[in-house]
Amino acid sequence: MKTIIFKYILVSILFFSCSGLRAQFYSLGTNIPAFGMATINAEVSMTLDRKWSLHLPVYYNPFVFKDNKKLQNFTVMPGVRYWLLESYVNGFVGVNAIGSKYHITWKDSRYDGKAFGMGISAGYAWLLSPRWNLEIEGGIGLVWADYSEYECEECGRQKGEYSRWVAVPNKLALSFIYLF
Repeated sequence: MKTIIFKYILVSILFFSCSGLRAQFYSLGTNIPAFGMATINAEVSMTLDRKWSLHLPVYYNPFVFKDNKKLQNFTVMPGVRYWLLESYVNGFVGVNAIGSKYHITWKDSRYDGKAFGMGISAGYAWLLSPRWNLEIEGGIGLVWADYSEYECEECGRQKGEYSRWVAVPNKLALSFIYLF
């Protein structure tokens, strides 16, 4: 009888002392639609506790496309997420900072500048296996854009310099995530 009680107490202690442990503490992911726009990207993250995680996505596009079209940028968006169930599983909401340097051609204009701001997002993560996730995320942000606009793609005649607040969709992601 003493052996059974001792085993029960030992198993209970092990069970309750291990309940706070998690298998995954870090992740590495990529935004699939961003790759479709020739933007090299990666996101590293780590859990802070059962419901909070810290994220650092980085986007880089150095390419020039046909007819001198550009979507060149270097963007970082550090942020934090609150998970509704637990880190890396189910729904989440997040806040993030935004920092970007860009060179974009749009229609008959070229834009060179920097943007800084904050954003909010919401999303959902599907656990595909113990090591892989699929995530969808959408969000909006408010950025201070400081840029120059040029009349055409190649000539370089400046239309003006602008500094203003702009509301932007800052998160549109379908990400493939590796958990470790």
